[in-house]
Parts: sequence; structure tokens; C-alpha cells
Amino acid sequence: MPLKLKQLPLDLDLQAPHALEGFIGGDNLLLRALITQQAAGLGESQLFLHGAANTGKTHLAQAACFFASQMGRTAAYVPLKLACAQLNQIGFEPCDLVVLDDVDALVGQAANEFLLFDLINRLREQHTPLLLTARLPPAALGFELPDLASRLAWGVTLAISSPNDAEKIEFMRRKAQERGFDLPFETAVYLLQRCPRDIGSLLAMIQALDHASLSAQRKISIPFVRSVFFSDESH
Repeated sequence: MPLKLKQLPLDLDLQAPHALEGFIGGDNLLLRALITQQAAGLGESQLFLHGAANTGKTHLAQAACFFASQMGRTAAYVPLKLACAQLNQIGFEPCDLVVLDDVDALVGQAANEFLLFDLINRLREQHTPLLLTARLPPAALGFELPDLASRLAWGVTLAISSPNDAEKIEFMRRKAQERGFDLPFETAVYLLQRCPRDIGSLLAMIQALDHASLSAQRKISIPFVRSVFFSDESH
């Protein structure tokens, strides 16, 4: 029996960070606009987003579903790193948006490459918008099936840009404020200089700081951050 993909609004557990407005970087404004239009049913029939690890591909993929649900539309999200083994079982109920995350997980898998090729064709025939993500643009992924790269490039292909340091600092301070605490500018700079710099890691750091400050009943400062995360640093 075909596996029916979950469609929003359902229990995909899309948290507040998976909203399009939570994705930062001035160079990504066009990308966000196109995703918003597509999820609302007003934009491109197919979008292909590519970027290196930790650039926010999954954030954007889930954000598209989240936004579609807010607009009263149904969306199907498929994380292919997790679901590729069951790709031949996937069946779609009628929905307004299909999102395939990490399509490069299928490279070199002949059967799954064909299933992806067939799925793209079917969705196009049904006029169902499709959003895809991968590390590299279609032509560089190395799919073995002839014509699959051309199918993946049927629509608009966009690179995801990493935000600059100023945008990351603003992002951390805004997320701290949303959690109800103040992150001073100099403390945000201190964190950025010492932590993994991808957005996912920075979000996790803000969450950890929130819990630590509540537990210790202390305001956020460089000495407090040092005591929580970097106690082995020389003073």
C-alpha cells in the first residue's frame, strides 16, 4: 500500500525558526520572495535551491511548507536523506506544493533516480508546484540517468547565500529578544568568534544560553557566556 505523505496542517512539528522571515541574508531576498510566491500558488512551477552544508536548505524547505499551511494550502515535505529507501512507496494525495529536500541523496541509485525523474514529470503534468534542494546545481550533481539533470533544471535554479557576520549578529540578538532576554552586541560578537558559524548552531547556542541564564538567574554577559561554554579559556 503506498505511503501517503503527511500534508500540512499536520504534525510535521514545524517550529517558529522554520518560518521564511527567520531566514536571513540580504542576498537571499529574491530567493525568499520566489519561495513565498510559489507556496502561495502564484509563482514558479519548479524551484531548485542549492547550497553547501549548513546554509539553511532544510530550513527553507520546511519554511515553504509552513507558509503554504498559513495560506490554507496543503504541502508535502519529503526529506530524501531519510526517505530515499521508501521512494518507490511514496504516493501523493492531491496537494498544492511538493517539497523534496536533499535530492542529491539519490545520486548513483539507479532505481531512485528513475523514480525521481518520473515523479517530476507527473507533478508537472498535474500542475503541482515543486521545490527541490541539494548541495550543488542540477548539472553538477552527477546523476547517472540521462535527462534527469534537465528535468531538475526545468524551473528557476538559485544558490543560497550565507549571511555575513553583521547579519548573524543581528539574527542572534533578535532571537534572544524573542526569547525574552537581552544579548549585548559585544557578547554576540564574542559568541560568533568562538562558535560554529552556521545558523543552526547559532540558534542552538541562543537556546542553551536562555536555559542557562534562567537556571543561574543571571543576565547574559561575556563572563557568563565564558563560564557556561568556555570555562577552559584562560582569564
